[in-house]
Amino acid sequence: MALTYTPKVGEVLECDFGDFVQPPLKPVYNGLMTPEIRKRRMVVVLNGRLPNGCTMVVPISSSGNPNAVQRGMHVFLDPALFTITSFYDKRNRWALAECITHVSKDRLSQIKDRGAPIPTFLPRDKVIAIQKAVIKAIAASVLLAPDPATAPAPMAGDDKL
Repeated sequence: MALTYTPKVGEVLECDFGDFVQPPLKPVYNGLMTPEIRKRRMVVVLNGRLPNGCTMVVPISSSGNPNAVQRGMHVFLDPALFTITSFYDKRNRWALAECITHVSKDRLSQIKDRGAPIPTFLPRDKVIAIQKAVIKAIAASVLLAPDPATAPAPMAGDDKL
């Protein structure tokens, strides 16, 4: 059932992205195609107040990609952050920042177990990590403040500029 409220930043919902067109059409212009995100899956909300009833979401997957993790585009989400349901089991998951998309609220619903909604929110530090990963995914890392742990030490005389 579609959402009837405005989702909050960091809220984990379920999104029905649909499936690939069967049989595949050539050329494909209407419908999903490989490697686009498909099926029913968890998403994290980054903006629930877009115009026209849309919500900005990042899909969550249980398929890790070490290269994408290393490049800062997949954010690890510990199994303890999620409630086990009849559909979702306990496993490692990742937020796929490069797959950020906007969807109609009609595609979104609360995660449920046996019909009962399970409100799920990611901790603030995870939401910030996902937001930073999105910035990296759109090649805008220059907008991020340097990490103090990796920033170069100030040079002598820098304070006189």
